[in-house]
Amino acid sequence: MTYTFIGDIHSAAADLAVLLQAPALQDSRLIFLGDYIDGSGSRSGAIEPAPLDTLAVLDIVMDRVKQHQDIALLGNHDDFWRQTARGDELSFQTWRLNGGAKSWRRLGIHSSNSQVVTVALNRSPLVKYTRFLAELPLTWSTDHLLAVHAGIDWDYPLDRQVRDDLLWIRDPYYFDTDKSWHRNSTGKVIVTGHTPVQTMPHANYGCVKMQADAQDIPRYLIDAGSRSGAANGGIFALTLSATGAVVAQNWVINQKLFPQLSNQVQH
Repeated sequence: MTYTFIGDIHSAAADLAVLLQAPALQDSRLIFLGDYIDGSGSRSGAIEPAPLDTLAVLDIVMDRVKQHQDIALLGNHDDFWRQTARGDELSFQTWRLNGGAKSWRRLGIHSSNSQVVTVALNRSPLVKYTRFLAELPLTWSTDHLLAVHAGIDWDYPLDRQVRDDLLWIRDPYYFDTDKSWHRNSTGKVIVTGHTPVQTMPHANYGCVKMQADAQDIPRYLIDAGSRSGAANGGIFALTLSATGAVVAQNWVINQKLFPQLSNQVQH
């Protein structure tokens, strides 16, 4: 069996539909890394806005989980929805500052009042999505693989990670104190999203491979900047074997698929 990890989507339903047609994904179990919602319609250098369809993305992901037993993890943006639906004012305000107002309008909520938004998220037609997001796990793992939205705190074992770190951590997960890549101490290949590769050093073909040295177990960052405003922002899919070897990589930008097979992948 192979496992295909899909990075942040951010309402890019048309790109996701193209990605799911890639040959490498057809017999692979999919692990979505979160951040299905929000996103910007602007793209650097483009005149026409990029299409955004939050509910279509959620419908696709929900169908994959239900019909194919695929895995969907919670992202920090999805958690805005989840916590706002529970009446958490801080999550509501943080969401508002991170594109929430535009997202609410796309969801049919024409108000920025927290109580109005909370009620709408708990009523039809949005409540089924709220219930789905409420059930999403923070991590997924096998003996050789680990998936999480943002990353982990190296100071704690996997069973003692703090929720906020799993959803939000960045530099302390990526880098050591001298800004070199942090060594992977988990014994597992780790795949994360959360931080667009366009903001990171050593990005290659829509992902970043992180290794302290040749003996270090690799980690992969695969948030390819979907709906982030980047000219080459898209959705990235990394297909691994059960032991973590790279099988294929697929990148969709503006509904165009850019595949790369294992014998072409740079290590």
